Order: sequence, then structure tokens, then C-alpha cells
Amino acid sequence: MVFAARGLALGWGVAAAVAGAVLLSSCGPSDPSARSLLTGAARAMAPLSYHLQGSDRAGDAKVSFSVQERANGDFSGQVDFAVPPSPVLSTRVVAVGDRVYVLAPGALSQLGITSLPGNLNPATTWVLQPSTDGSRYRQSVSPFVGAGLTGTLKLVLRGQPTVRAATLSGSPVWLLEERPRRGPSLSLYLQQGSDRLLMLTITGPDGIQLRYNDFNRVAPVAPPPSGQVYVPPTPAPGA
Repeated sequence: MVFAARGLALGWGVAAAVAGAVLLSSCGPSDPSARSLLTGAARAMAPLSYHLQGSDRAGDAKVSFSVQERANGDFSGQVDFAVPPSPVLSTRVVAVGDRVYVLAPGALSQLGITSLPGNLNPATTWVLQPSTDGSRYRQSVSPFVGAGLTGTLKLVLRGQPTVRAATLSGSPVWLLEERPRRGPSLSLYLQQGSDRLLMLTITGPDGIQLRYNDFNRVAPVAPPPSGQVYVPPTPAPGA
């Protein structure tokens, strides 16, 4: 049941790798530097809650995801994994404190699981993840949310993309771009006046797009109802 997290991490790993390869280029004399903008963005994003939406491709496989991220690290979200002609597999994840719950009826069905102990219905039952699996879900999200975003933006700081004023959905933004002669292009859209990261895109054969919105309007994340949660047995030491 960690397939969705791994698919989500795939796209974000590509984003970090491309960001780290950004080459030096010049900025317009009237524009702020890329370094100052990215430092400001890392500082501005860390304490915020927000809604993150994105998509990624790897060949014929497509991953779409939506995450509600709280400033305290709690999050809820959904990942849709599509590989034609197979049906779309959807996984929902809720992380509260040190607990991660997953609802993945399609994955359980592929494993031939039609019921869970206590006659719980796999289509409506959340599975509390063992700590190792739960940490994988958190790791797939952490590079682009909360304080983890700072580390990702530091990869961009290894280079210096061009900076220019632009608009995004009618709002003034700073657009940081890197367009190498070979390989994917990288674009970062930062809200003027707040340094908030609004969108990150990588343009190429298998591009990725991340969009941030609903800043500080994300409701607290609650765990699933206890009657809809299955807690797997804890393996014996050494098992």
C-alpha cells in the first residue's frame, strides 16, 4: 500500500534533481535576485498551511495528487495513479501526529483482499500504517511542504535562474526561469509582496506541475472514525 507514495515521490524527485542542475544566468537590473527571492520564499512558506495540487508523468503512467497541508505537519490528501489501459487506482492518506492512515481499496483488491478482520469493508476501511510504511508517505510529501520546502529550494539556490515580473491568474508574481539548451525547463512563480510560492513547473517530455493555494485556510486534519480503522497486528520482535 505504499505504491502511491512511491509514485508521488517519483515526480518530486525529478523536480529536485532538475532544480539542483540550474545553471548561472543574469537577472534584470531592476528585478530582485533569484537568491533573495528563494530565501524569502523558504522563510515565508515554512509556517503556512495550504492546499497543494500537482501532476506528474513517467512514460504512460500519470500521477495526480491533492494535499491539504497544515503548518504542524499534519496532512490529508489523495493520489490517483493511472497506467492505461488499467483502471485508475486512488489512494487517500491522512497523517495526524505520528500516525498515518491509508484508504486504498483498489490496491487491496489487486492483492485479492475482499474483507478485513472484523468483517470490515476494504472499500471504506482505513488501514493504520506501520511506522516504517507511514514514514514513507511522509517522506514523499516532505520535500514540497512545510519546513521541508526550504531544503528543496536550497537546491535551486545552487544556480541562479533569470527573474522577471509576470502575472499568474491575474496576480503580480516574480517568475524565476531556467531554460537550458538541453533538458527540461524550470519555472517558479512567487507572489510579489509575500514571497509565497504559487506554482512550480517543469516543462519537458515528462513534466511536473505543483500549484499552491488556500494559504492558511486549511482546516485541522482529523483521523478517520475509529470504527472505520483497521489496525494490523504488531509483528513480534525478531519476526
